[in-house]
Amino acid sequence: MRKLWLIIPVSIAFFGCKKKIEDLEGNNVPFNETEVTISEIISLDIPNSAFSWGGFLNCTSLPFGATSNYEAFIATQNPNPYAHLVDDIQALRVQMELTDVPDCDFDMLQSVEIYLVDLVDTCGNVINDASKMVLEEDGVVYHGTCSTTATEVGPYYNAVLLGSFDNFYDGMGDIVELDLNPDARLDRFIHAQNFQTYTFMVFDKAFTQNSANIKTTMDLRAKLINDPPND
Repeated sequence: MRKLWLIIPVSIAFFGCKKKIEDLEGNNVPFNETEVTISEIISLDIPNSAFSWGGFLNCTSLPFGATSNYEAFIATQNPNPYAHLVDDIQALRVQMELTDVPDCDFDMLQSVEIYLVDLVDTCGNVINDASKMVLEEDGVVYHGTCSTTATEVGPYYNAVLLGSFDNFYDGMGDIVELDLNPDARLDRFIHAQNFQTYTFMVFDKAFTQNSANIKTTMDLRAKLINDPPND
């Protein structure tokens, strides 16, 4: 299971003293909101089983405009006990790096999408089924046991699109930064401490190695919940 570490600055130790300090005569320093960064690195080993049967040459286009889909659910963990002290968590950067496929670059891909997903569905089961994902932009978040819609019975995963990219071209190199979803709020996943990262890729070129390794670095921005209490 991947572990995501939340870095909290030392200034958090003074949280309980903030209001008292502001009440001192002559102290006119305004309250400043504090931002912190959460980082996670996930390594994907993608097997070439979809290409090994065809005798394809390395980095060559699939015949007749064909494509091959790859998807993976990666269990992700944030064990930091201070996760509940941040909110308004957003993606700052999502970078992918192709590390070990000689003579190939990201032109092997046609598109990629990365999501954060609940660890369990609304029936409490860990099921890797992307067809059950319910996206934030659908305007509904499911809670409880086996929630339903008007037309279909659960279970469902709550999910949010973190970033995507579909402008791959020849010679683009082995590093790409995804286009971020500006509306994604990731609080529910980071606060839960256990969730999943779901990756969906569409390949339109083959590779001949046993597997292709793609390292994904996710940098998230959050605000420290250190507002002084109201009188």
